[in-house]
Amino acid sequence: MRTRILAPLVAALALSSGCGGELVCDGGEVSFRGACVDPVRRYEPATQLDADNVVAYGEPLRDLALPPPPKSGFRIVAPPRTLGPGEEVAFCLAWPIPEITNTIVHGGRLYTTPGLHHSNMVAKPIAADLGPNPYPECHPGADDPFSNVGAGIPDVLFANSTQVVGEETIQFPEGMGYKLDTQREISTSIHFLNTKNEPQRIELAYDFFTMPADELTQEVAPFVMQISDFSIPPHTTESVDTTCTVFGGNIVSLMPHTHDLAQAFTVDFMTTDGAVRRVYEDGTYDLASDIRSYDPPLDLEGVSAIRHACLFDNTRDVEVHYGLGLNEMCILFGYIYPPVKQFAGLVSEDGKPCSSIQLGLFR
Repeated sequence: MRTRILAPLVAALALSSGCGGELVCDGGEVSFRGACVDPVRRYEPATQLDADNVVAYGEPLRDLALPPPPKSGFRIVAPPRTLGPGEEVAFCLAWPIPEITNTIVHGGRLYTTPGLHHSNMVAKPIAADLGPNPYPECHPGADDPFSNVGAGIPDVLFANSTQVVGEETIQFPEGMGYKLDTQREISTSIHFLNTKNEPQRIELAYDFFTMPADELTQEVAPFVMQISDFSIPPHTTESVDTTCTVFGGNIVSLMPHTHDLAQAFTVDFMTTDGAVRRVYEDGTYDLASDIRSYDPPLDLEGVSAIRHACLFDNTRDVEVHYGLGLNEMCILFGYIYPPVKQFAGLVSEDGKPCSSIQLGLFR
């Protein structure tokens, strides 16, 4: 009788442990040091390490139900804002970086109600002539990642998928993260868009999870490829693309940025022997997360350039250009290591060559 009772328990334990005792996790969790954990919390201590680690402005949140803030890391909360039907606003928000113990960010999580179109969260040196931003407001130009670039290349903390709703996570592979200079301050170029026919209150918050420096095995850095000027005639389907030189390294994440006219987004590696390898393919625009993380990373050994292409179907009665509102964008963003391989590929006008700069040489 005892054998019959124990048999189902033994079978269940074997299933949860996997072959050879290996722990098998589900629900998005990963096996880490003998337990199944949320990847962004894999380095969380047992007790709260960073106590005064929440920077929030404006009215208290009422629609977002946030979990407790990171035990190691910090949280920033944007002032809630209500937009009228179809209303669209672009503006800058800024926060100080709270005092934290560990300064290696290995993951971040966004929480948002509907209405966030995009927000590029960066940490930049405080302007010597202006001083800190008047939080949560910004000095002129604070939302431009490359303003004050002479004082240091900005750290990109988070860039979200277009119009994502709910949660979105950027998580680097085990042992990887970026170094956050806590002497800097956070600013973001933020774009809210109410697509509904009724007023909408938009709430937005971010958590950043940190780990001890001795856990870091690979430091990552952001890269970007952007086509800054293009046009698509009314009722026309066209592809916008560019090919930018790369300088080696390993890619750990990719994310496209387009708007609602996008039908497809592809990324190809161009190798030194002339071959083309498709590494990313996404379909029509939706509200889901488009961030893809790679573990193992995408190795750029033998890769001379990256091509990204956006297929747009302009169903409108007007010509569509690069920009906000009814216009479009075609941007590729991601993270790469080692940091010396960080680059920015910029195209001033569709059809012109890409100017690719190895930013990592200036870090």
